[in-house]
Amino acid sequence: MLRSSLQVSSIRRHRHVGSSFKKWHDLTVPERQQFVNDFVENYKKQYPGSKTNVSLKGLALDMKGFGDAPAVFGIFYNDIWMLRKQKYEMLYTNIDNSYLRNNIKEHGRFSHESFHDLLVEEHEKN
Repeated sequence: MLRSSLQVSSIRRHRHVGSSFKKWHDLTVPERQQFVNDFVENYKKQYPGSKTNVSLKGLALDMKGFGDAPAVFGIFYNDIWMLRKQKYEMLYTNIDNSYLRNNIKEHGRFSHESFHDLLVEEHEKN
């Protein structure tokens, strides 16, 4: 069971390699709200004992009623986006990016792969 869930997660991550992701300001309201809900659930799963969970859940309440998403999640989203970009550049370019290694480690909680899976992919326009 564990092995199969790890493989599915791994496959999902490899699908994202080389693809680009939308920035927060490019997301539609439903995409923002979906990110917020997924982020809150993922944070709770990754850090179950954190008091931050209560605050995040409170911020996410009644988004549909307001027709928007809390802007603080845009900061989180763009931080994750930047970490994902840096990680991609570090892994898949020939440029010496050794300085990025420490930068990624310093960002602790959002550097976990499960947060990168929350990013919304850009779709090519035909």
